[in-house]
Amino acid sequence: MPKFIVSLQSGADYEATTREIKKQGGSIVDDSMKIIGMITVQMSDEGASSLKSLSSDIISVEPDQEVTIQAA
Repeated sequence: MPKFIVSLQSGADYEATTREIKKQGGSIVDDSMKIIGMITVQMSDEGASSLKSLSSDIISVEPDQEVTIQAA
């Protein structure tokens, strides 16, 4: 199952959001950055695409992927 980065609004209800993620069949993979409003979840593409519309506390849901840079 793919992983996604979920970005939350400032002051979001973290517990309510994680309940909604679990209700959609997802699981919390990493919440070590919840202090800045980001959590990593594992869930289906369908669940992730519907997640933002289910909670006003969610700013964005993006695929968790490796990012690289190349110096000039």
